[in-house]
Amino acid sequence: MWILIRLILAAVGFAVRQFARNRSLGTMQMVGDTPCYVSLHKSKGRLVSFTIAAERTTPTWIRLHAESAADRAFKALGIANEVQTGDVEFDRKVYVTCDHPHVATVLTESSALRRAIVAMLDAGYRRIVFDGSAVRADRRSRDEPTEDDLAALKALRDASARLSDAPASRTGDAFLWKAFVVEGVIWSIAGYAIGAALDLAIHREDFHLSSGRLWELGLLVALAAFAALIVVIVLWMRGSSRGHRVIVESVFVLLLALPITGMQAVADTNRTLDRAAPAIVERTYTRCETRRHRGRRSTHYSYHLHLAPEGQGDGPALPNEIEITHALCTAAQGSGPVTIAVNPGRWGVLWYRWIRIAGQTWEAPM
Repeated sequence: MWILIRLILAAVGFAVRQFARNRSLGTMQMVGDTPCYVSLHKSKGRLVSFTIAAERTTPTWIRLHAESAADRAFKALGIANEVQTGDVEFDRKVYVTCDHPHVATVLTESSALRRAIVAMLDAGYRRIVFDGSAVRADRRSRDEPTEDDLAALKALRDASARLSDAPASRTGDAFLWKAFVVEGVIWSIAGYAIGAALDLAIHREDFHLSSGRLWELGLLVALAAFAALIVVIVLWMRGSSRGHRVIVESVFVLLLALPITGMQAVADTNRTLDRAAPAIVERTYTRCETRRHRGRRSTHYSYHLHLAPEGQGDGPALPNEIEITHALCTAAQGSGPVTIAVNPGRWGVLWYRWIRIAGQTWEAPM
């Protein structure tokens, strides 16, 4: 069941990454005969930034921002390949994230569009984005946009009219869908990691006899997956104007998500692919201990079954303490016998298939 939930969350991560870009334009204000839109962004009741937007159809996504040292470094390494218009000031100041040939042609031939873009970036705007149906500009500010801000947006919208000449066809941008696929895969891994974290938070009981061995294998899988994914992403995205940004995003997300994803993937496959018959171990428990864990906002309890050191028999060696569920702990009154079914695991990590105390049975969720 939880494996299915994690896979669903992985699919949600893919979908969210693809559709999170869509958002409303904001509150309309007329600038002459042109409708413009304003969105204010606040933190703790104070204005921190705003976005201004106007309608403008384009054949694909276009993002423009001030060229950074990292952009220049990735271009020098041959990983990033950006449109060069021949306008020295524009090419030095502006990084164009788009690989569509029509966009390159319009930027090269339209000095008015280049001037309008440079003017907005020089005025303090962080980025300008054409999303296929509108042009948006973001700026950090404690003040609302002025008439000059909206006039600059209108000038940009008017100067970009030729971008609407090409039909909307993102297939004309050779790397756009590659970026979408890569980002979707990366955020699917993040979604799986979120599902694994939720699983760990809800099911605190021990599934495997040795969590250390599980983490060891999981980190090895994570390192191998990280290396393989980064190599594939670099080779696939190389030569694109957006390639290095996808690579940097991928590195950041994978470093956060892959350790827990690798561990959970090993744990899942270790149990679900294990077809061996369990070894039945009879032991004696001496007590079940309830431990209280207090956090800043909540309190939770864990339950620990203490086993007597004798009576190992011919089965696998068990730890002297096993974290179990509340129901099992309630059944464990005083001391008494406990029956434990232990499977060898597909990857050699022993795990508890079921534990039975006084007629109460816990089974490992699959």
